[in-house]
Amino acid sequence: MRGKETREVFVSVLTRKPEVVEVSGVRGHATRAARQVAPLAGRAVPMAQQAAQQAVPLARNAGATVRQGTDNAIAWATPLVDAARSWAAPQIEQSAHAISETIAPMISSALISAAEKIDTTPQRPRRRRTGLVLGTMLLALASIAAVLALRQRQNSAVYTPPAPVPGQPPEAGTSQDVDAAEPDADMNGHQRIV
Repeated sequence: MRGKETREVFVSVLTRKPEVVEVSGVRGHATRAARQVAPLAGRAVPMAQQAAQQAVPLARNAGATVRQGTDNAIAWATPLVDAARSWAAPQIEQSAHAISETIAPMISSALISAAEKIDTTPQRPRRRRTGLVLGTMLLALASIAAVLALRQRQNSAVYTPPAPVPGQPPEAGTSQDVDAAEPDADMNGHQRIV
């Protein structure tokens, strides 16, 4: 069997896998690349060390630099923000007044009419309530009038006879004809005992 190489390999449970033999073309390319990279790698190590040494002081100052930058930004932005707020506050207040005086009543009436249109409960007639109020007022006025009439009648119950005209005989049925032993009668017709 020409062209095939045969090798004898010892296999043991305790040994590792045998290394793979590379093809001669790939190995040659890798060897040439390694020869070109080796001088560059030798120069890269000192360059990396120098960059690290320069970065250490910059890293130490980074926190202070950031704090100083934020302080500067705040100092610059604060007057601008205050000016914007002082301009915006009256504008917003004026808008609120304009909305409450013009748009809000229209929105309110639209919402009320929409609520009345979609309401399913029947509305009670207001005439009944008005009639009840008027009837109560009429009853109160009638009772006041009755009280006043009764008071006036009690005040007029005391009768004072007209003074006799001189020269005329007294009329029949006057208090002079009534027996003096009989007690006076009240309005209700009962005799009053004094």
